[in-house]
Amino acid sequence: MSLVRPDWRAARDAAHAAGSALRGPGELVALSDAVGRTLAADLHALARVPGFDASAMDGWAVRGGGPWRLGEAIVAGPVDPGAPGLDVGTARPITTGAAIPEGTDRVLRSESGRVSGGVLTSVDDPAAPPRHVRRAGEEAAPGDLIVSAGARLTPPRVAVAAVCGLDHVPVVIPPRAALVVLGDEIVAAGVPAPGTVRDVFSVPVPRLLGSLGVGDVSATRVADDLAATVAALDRPDVALIVTTGGTARSSTDHVRAALQRLGAELVIDGLALRPGQPLLVARRGGTLYLCLPGNPMAALVGLTLIGAPLVDGLLGRRPAPPGAVTLAVDVPHARSGDLVQAYRETPDGAMPTARQSSAMLRGLADADGLLIVSAGGARAGDTVPTIALPW
Repeated sequence: MSLVRPDWRAARDAAHAAGSALRGPGELVALSDAVGRTLAADLHALARVPGFDASAMDGWAVRGGGPWRLGEAIVAGPVDPGAPGLDVGTARPITTGAAIPEGTDRVLRSESGRVSGGVLTSVDDPAAPPRHVRRAGEEAAPGDLIVSAGARLTPPRVAVAAVCGLDHVPVVIPPRAALVVLGDEIVAAGVPAPGTVRDVFSVPVPRLLGSLGVGDVSATRVADDLAATVAALDRPDVALIVTTGGTARSSTDHVRAALQRLGAELVIDGLALRPGQPLLVARRGGTLYLCLPGNPMAALVGLTLIGAPLVDGLLGRRPAPPGAVTLAVDVPHARSGDLVQAYRETPDGAMPTARQSSAMLRGLADADGLLIVSAGGARAGDTVPTIALPW
């Protein structure tokens, strides 16, 4: 791949393309294990839905113009193939979902009929009586495409697969990943001493990756040492390695040198974006590297903006398109590139949250989404792009 120095839209496309090139294999799973998985191939119906003409209401199956003589009730359940049809001038009580007998003209709903002396009469307007019949195959016919490859299997989609006769579906095997938290200053627990900072990545990032569709995620902390960084990044057994910190060019930043020593190829070398400018994406064989800045908000912005479409690519999914929101206030931005701001939705529009910078988390923790402002800033009432938060 050629080196890309993109804006945020091009970076998302490049990350998705890099992931798509390494999409994982598929496996067949039972419907009971399919919710939340990503479909590896198109699903086609095996049966027509409904499989028979059925009543859409509780009421009476009727034939002819009425009044009707009442016959035996019909309930939902297996149908006797030799059951007689409905004669002209007769009606049979029927429940929702039950198969209508041969010859039925329509179903008269229970609130639209009156029974007296074994005879049913209609209180509906006879000019255009509704049929209240679900016709066989009106929802799906055998061979119909019901869910496309790359779709996340939500509970309704799994239900559609079941009603169309499927018991197993092909899904993409979730990619395995490793998180590498870099920095001598990182401490795992307690109140950090002066000069140190708390590890804010080892707990939330694996869970965030899991919510995006990644499988097993290991996590490790690594000191600011080139040899240790190389060893941590030398993981051909995983599809994705996410790092935090070490992407700049100071004497303690070793990610670039480690990637070069491993023979990795850069796909994205920095973004025209704040926060998140020093983000890198690289590829080595069957492994992708998403190298995030060490500042907490910058890292989580990068994971949301670039990591999500990268994982979508690994799973064969299309990324969700950016949204849009109207600004409630002016958002100045005098520097080059684009500015990402966490925001809250208000009755007046999008309001950037307080206490947000590349090193802060509280503004992001209070946010409903991320908005993006181009160089030069934007004014109240302007519409700007947004990215949904994956949590």
